[in-house]
Amino acid sequence: MADDGDESERSAPGFLPATAYAVLGVLSVHHEELTPSEIKVRAYWDFRNFYWSPAVSHIRRELARLLELGLVEQRAVDLSKDRITHLYQSTPEGDRALAHWVSESPVSETVVVKNSVLLKVYFADSESAPAALAVIDARLTEVDEAIRTTQWGHRRMVELGMSENPALLFPRAVNDHMLRALYFEQGNLRQLRDTIVGFDAEAFSHDETIKRLPIRPRREPIDEKEGPAASE
Repeated sequence: MADDGDESERSAPGFLPATAYAVLGVLSVHHEELTPSEIKVRAYWDFRNFYWSPAVSHIRRELARLLELGLVEQRAVDLSKDRITHLYQSTPEGDRALAHWVSESPVSETVVVKNSVLLKVYFADSESAPAALAVIDARLTEVDEAIRTTQWGHRRMVELGMSENPALLFPRAVNDHMLRALYFEQGNLRQLRDTIVGFDAEAFSHDETIKRLPIRPRREPIDEKEGPAASE
């Protein structure tokens, strides 16, 4: 995907990076007034598994850009005597801009998944196998936690009565897709781990977790005609 940090693209007339649309989309889809920190939380829950969750500082930069373009509006709220915060919500122009971006021609950039876990395992060997297994185990822990929190998020939506909200049909469909992908990755990682463990034939020869039963080869069948003679 294109780098949101490319200043030449950022300064191009009419250009908005994908992160700006992500921030705008959070405001538009949830129909809420949100602080930058709350936008980060929504982004984390909404699309951390397939895009990324931008830092609050990055969100603030995109909000300033969107505010200048009239795609969001802000409102100051007093937190205490000498503290204020700003709430943001999308404007009708912002909702239309998001809809236009979604309906544009397909994404021109090739979708590239950078999986550092597989890259490390790819270059491993018998000596670094323990380290490769540790990398896989760490990723399995992350995937297990992602599945747990995603399932929790689904249950929370039901609890809040949001699961039947028509505005969330497509976000829910993507979340379901990502949950399936997490389960798929979980199974693939476990199989990859078992494959690597299976490379160590010496260790397996000492594995006594399951009792090794003797192998008794089948006898050759007795020829019925020669049977009586053989018994004499």
